Amino acid sequence: MVSFENVNKKIENVTAVILCGGKSRRMGFDKAFLMDDRQYLLLQTARELQGLFGQVVLVSNTKAKFDGRMDFTGLSILEDRYMEKGPIGGIGTALEQIQTEYVFIMACDMPLPDIGLIGRMYRKLDQEQVLVCSHQGKLEPLFAFYHKSCLPVFKKQIEKGELKPRSAFPALNVELYPLSDTEINAIVNLNTPEDVEKWNQKTVKNK
Repeated sequence: MVSFENVNKKIENVTAVILCGGKSRRMGFDKAFLMDDRQYLLLQTARELQGLFGQVVLVSNTKAKFDGRMDFTGLSILEDRYMEKGPIGGIGTALEQIQTEYVFIMACDMPLPDIGLIGRMYRKLDQEQVLVCSHQGKLEPLFAFYHKSCLPVFKKQIEKGELKPRSAFPALNVELYPLSDTEINAIVNLNTPEDVEKWNQKTVKNK
């Protein structure tokens, strides 16, 4: 069973992984480079996670897209080993290369992660292979903890062309973390320019 008794101590047995290799068709440009107040949301997310986790990495379809973007210097970037396989390929890439017992996965289009929520999820971890958020029967596989032992199952799903992470769940020990109505507001996906505009308006009001 994992423990996290000292809130000032970073989580060392989990690597935080931000997936940033999607096609972003609905956004019209690479969501890894979404910006707020002239800052990359991806960098803001990485910095927030660095306050909680000892290790934070990005998984990208290509490292080359970060060339010349000095703001990203110093961040560890893994190149996707399962090209064109969607999020399950990114998760598989992380599980193959990380050295920690677990990874915490989130998508780059989820701005400003709720660190308190992630900490509460971590404290719920026990023997399960997956701890995933749920709300009213809907799962959020891209805001979840995965054990390294998930890798063989994910690889089989990739080989079969079953590319949704949840397609692997029946073969894994999965625990749900039910989100409260307050916590569900912390999980936002920015998929379109309209989503970004609404989110920016909301954050301006909250400042």
